Amino acid sequence: MNDNSGFVATVLRDLAASTAVILAAWGALGGATNALTTKMRLRDAVRHILLGGLIAAGMGSLSMAVITSWLGLPPQAIPAGGAAGSAAYLVGVFGPAVIELALARLRAAREGSDD
Repeated sequence: MNDNSGFVATVLRDLAASTAVILAAWGALGGATNALTTKMRLRDAVRHILLGGLIAAGMGSLSMAVITSWLGLPPQAIPAGGAAGSAAYLVGVFGPAVIELALARLRAAREGSDD
């Protein structure tokens, strides 16, 4: 029994130190910021938090490259963003909004094509 609890503790410690989990946490915080600043319903807020976390974890370290390109920063800024949490946070703030905008446009185009 002691070996099993040691294994579980090791897995949990490695999971907590995982870059993807850390980025997901920062992205979820960004999604929460987006939800709080736009005063949305609880259901929509939870969706933004989950999307922010998933997008940030999925983009990984690519998020810093995307943000430096978007802001017109020099390529040397990518390693300087080693605190990838800041990039993941921004992705969490803006990612869900970009996805919802794209989905709204797709829905509008689909509904317009029926006419």
